[in-house]
Amino acid sequence: MELISILLSSLLFIGSPVGVILDQVAEDAIRDRLVKVEDIDVRVDNASAFQLLRGKVDKLRIGARGVYPVPDFRIAIADLETDAIDLDFGQLQRGQVALDQPLNSALHVVITPADLNAFLQSPAFTERLNQIPVNLSNPAQSREFSRYRLTNPQAVFLPNNRLRLSLDLADQFSAEVLEIEAETGLAIEAGHRLALLDPTVLVNGEAAPPQLLDTFTRNLGDRLSLRRLESAGVTLRVLAVSIEPDAFDLALWAQIDPSFTR
Repeated sequence: MELISILLSSLLFIGSPVGVILDQVAEDAIRDRLVKVEDIDVRVDNASAFQLLRGKVDKLRIGARGVYPVPDFRIAIADLETDAIDLDFGQLQRGQVALDQPLNSALHVVITPADLNAFLQSPAFTERLNQIPVNLSNPAQSREFSRYRLTNPQAVFLPNNRLRLSLDLADQFSAEVLEIEAETGLAIEAGHRLALLDPTVLVNGEAAPPQLLDTFTRNLGDRLSLRRLESAGVTLRVLAVSIEPDAFDLALWAQIDPSFTR
């Protein structure tokens, strides 16, 4: 989600106070909003210099490799192409950048298993992972929510759009460690959500208790909805999703609401 927000919002900073839009200006704006990018190419297409001076761009294309939208999370490929961009000329003359019309774009993202696993092992993800409450016994006992700790997460990309996640569930009271393996397919649901298909959870090789399966499906499923960005004026729709052993490939359509740029 962070990458989508950064790439799209960066498009709103490609205007200079005198209204001149250049490839390098757009590239610098994007670099400034990323933790790191290994390689990036930006192309601003326009029919005439007069259009540029009026705040109008025919098309903007961004090709990036080795993108870090947040620390420790690398995205192998991030390509973005926009429709025509129409900036508010009055705002542009005052050195402000705002949209006159909605900005539509297509985004293509590829993540490798090596990059995903490096992120899963990072301290930031480990901390976030252990904010998920896990309760395998009495739901009425509040201390159960802090009893278990999740460690050693690993992801495996499988054929046929399936993903396997494994981790250890440590009982901090008894020192018992359970090996958890969760597997699910992914499909597009209503355009804005990646739905879980036939999810399974194994504990030490056996079917998990219903509480653990519910925790897995509820928490992961909630994070796969793209509607969370709509409160920031960004509408996203999933066009295609593909999981193969060497890559997770995602294509999206995105729109920025002009009212959120003013």
